[in-house]
Amino acid sequence: MLTEQEIMNNAFKEMQFYEDSIAKKYAQFSQQITDPKIQQMLKGMEQSARNHYSTLSQTMSKFSIV
Repeated sequence: MLTEQEIMNNAFKEMQFYEDSIAKKYAQFSQQITDPKIQQMLKGMEQSARNHYSTLSQTMSKFSIV
C-alpha cells in the first residue's frame, strides 16, 4: 500500500506530465498557425502551462519523499 506522501508525489508527477504535454502541444500549434493573434494566444497558453508546471514543481518539493 502506498503512503500518503507517495500518493501525493505520484499525483504531482501526473499533473506535471499533463502540463508539460499541453505546453508542447500549444507550442506546436502556434508554429503551425499563421494568424498572429491566434499565435500570440497559443503562446500565452503555452506560457501559462509552463507556469503551472513550475508551481507544481515548487509545491512538490514541499511534499517530496526523503
